[in-house]
Amino acid sequence: MKSSVFSTSALKICVLVVSITCGFAGLNRCDAQTIVGKWKRSGTKFFVKDKATGEQVPASAQVQEQYDQAEAARGYNEVLEIKPDNTYTSTVSTSSNPKPVMHNGNYTLSGKDLDMKIPLVNHQKTTITIHTITRSTMIWDMVFMGKLMEISYTRM
Repeated sequence: MKSSVFSTSALKICVLVVSITCGFAGLNRCDAQTIVGKWKRSGTKFFVKDKATGEQVPASAQVQEQYDQAEAARGYNEVLEIKPDNTYTSTVSTSSNPKPVMHNGNYTLSGKDLDMKIPLVNHQKTTITIHTITRSTMIWDMVFMGKLMEISYTRM
């Protein structure tokens, strides 16, 4: 008789512990990593083709610094809003054109491949691969006109 009383008590305690655990788990906020939201462009890293291997490699520090200084001088500012209905709005302004230029479009996401339906340039498709995404940052590898760029965004 003692063993059946013990197993009934143990079963009740087990049910109680599971119930409490599940209850607290339901209170936790789950922030899944998603591209949906407002993003501010925070950086661009350029790559060049290595003449020996033909591979895309990061540009020299000097070339990258020249680009960064040119972007800062132009006052480049981009905000990208990616919406859950598979549409997006890109708003870009520069110091020479402070009135923001908006572009709306549709996108599809398949795994890490993001297709923003960018028109062909020189008969070449622009490809975007999401390299990294966290709650606060998103980094793309984008091939535009055959050139690789790494583009960083910060969630707003």
